[in-house]
Amino acid sequence: MLTKYVYKARSKGGKLVTGKLEAKNRHKAIELIRKRELFVVEIREVSARGFINPVDIFSKKVGARELALMCHQFAAMTQVGIPMLQCLSILIQQCNNSILKRTLKKVTENLEEGMSLADSLKAYPKVFPPLFISMVESGEVSGMLDQVLKRLALNMQREYELVEKIKSAMTYPAAVVAVAVVSVVTLLMFVIPKFVLLLNSMMAPVPFTTRLIVRLGEILKDYWYIVVLLFTGIVVGYKWAITTERGRMIKDKIALKLPVFGPLIRGMIISRFCRSLGALLKSGVPVLQSLDVVKNIAGNHVVVKSIKEMESSIKKGGGISIPLQKSGVFPPMVTSMIAVGEETGAIDALLEKIADFYEREVEEWVARLSSLLEPVLIVGVGGIIGFIILSVILPMFSIMNYVK
Repeated sequence: MLTKYVYKARSKGGKLVTGKLEAKNRHKAIELIRKRELFVVEIREVSARGFINPVDIFSKKVGARELALMCHQFAAMTQVGIPMLQCLSILIQQCNNSILKRTLKKVTENLEEGMSLADSLKAYPKVFPPLFISMVESGEVSGMLDQVLKRLALNMQREYELVEKIKSAMTYPAAVVAVAVVSVVTLLMFVIPKFVLLLNSMMAPVPFTTRLIVRLGEILKDYWYIVVLLFTGIVVGYKWAITTERGRMIKDKIALKLPVFGPLIRGMIISRFCRSLGALLKSGVPVLQSLDVVKNIAGNHVVVKSIKEMESSIKKGGGISIPLQKSGVFPPMVTSMIAVGEETGAIDALLEKIADFYEREVEEWVARLSSLLEPVLIVGVGGIIGFIILSVILPMFSIMNYVK
């Protein structure tokens, strides 16, 4: 029985080609694509029924930390001479993530059918990112798979640690904002109206600020569904806008120019770009293929545009430093160091040094940002809740005067 596959491939001229075909297995499908003189970028099986596996919905995604741990273990076993199939069997036994475990079983089956490790991994792009696949492929070709896996593990571990530090720093401010929103909504919808009933029963005068707060509470209580629909519409509209080329470009440009978060986003982009490109080049991946991989993980459309210009520059015999400089994202120090690296042939080492520098910068900026946000949020939240409470206390003084 033949299985349906969809694929992405590149021609000898570098043009991206997509298509569908039927074959006995993945190995045969890749052979058919190669016979068409195409280089396989991605291939996946098409489900006959198209049902969603409920296990995949409730299972945890495969994160960078799990992939980094797998790479460390894989590299250690490969280095001591354990056969690849046996390595994968051990990894499957030790794996706790159900999705990764099932995927590794399928990768093992593909290897038993005669496919290479890189081709086996390409069939599962949702589990293994482009950076992972490209570096593994270069390791297989060069015969230094263990070293490449070590480098890949280190790269993914650093990326994971950086993201976790940012999440950790932002957890407290996010919690403060969430508690503040719940507190304000509770006061407006349930607490303030009771005080107003008391004031009305005693025929006491109600100040303007109190009437304003009460009116806001009534709107939230009577028309909460409109507020929810409005918020949902804004979110859906934003999601739709960023699916367009122009929308993504505008969003990414605004993100880079934000007064507080802009430098942090810029530092993360530079660090990720330099770390990934340096790791790929050091592993022996060709420059154009490396840029194509980095383009998919850049995370910013402005940078993607500059990477496309780099590819065009390299095809014409130029370098990558000038397109980077034109992008406006990368500061002069970075572009100058990359230009020196291109001239000396040590661009991979310089890229790693730039990545190290900006990772430290991002960590320091996150620490400063966290220290800055805490007092600002406390003062802001305290001011809002204090204003609401004062709006309730002031009429109480009126009641006391009224009683006297």
